[in-house]
Amino acid sequence: MKIIIDTNFFLTCMQRKIDFISLSNELFDEEIEFIVPKEVIEELEVISERKGEKTIDKESAKVALKFIKKMKINVILLKTKNVDDGLMSYVNKNNVILATMDRGLKKRVSGKILSVKTGKMLEII
Repeated sequence: MKIIIDTNFFLTCMQRKIDFISLSNELFDEEIEFIVPKEVIEELEVISERKGEKTIDKESAKVALKFIKKMKINVILLKTKNVDDGLMSYVNKNNVILATMDRGLKKRVSGKILSVKTGKMLEII
C-alpha cells in the first residue's frame, strides 16, 4: 500500500511530534510505502526560509525536510503548478491513500485519507 503525504500533514505531525510511520503501521496490516511529491518538498523549503512565517511552521518544515532525507521516503514529481490539484489527480488515478489535513482537498479526493485526530492519533477517513 502507498501513502502520499501533503505539506500540512508533515507540518502537523512535526509540530505535534507524531510518529506517523509507526502509527500508520499499526493501522494497516500490509507493508506501507510512503511517497512525497517533489512539489511538497519545495513547499517545505519555502516555508522553512520565508520571512514573516511563524517560527513553529519554519522549524516544523526544517524538521520535515530532515525527516524525509533520513527516512529515504520515495520522491515523485507531480508535474503541476497547483500541488493540491496534482495530489488529487495522483490519488484518484493511482489508488493510493492521501495523508493530509486540508479540508478542501479531503472533499475532492475519492479515495481513503489518512488524517491526524485530536492529540497524537491517526484516523482513516
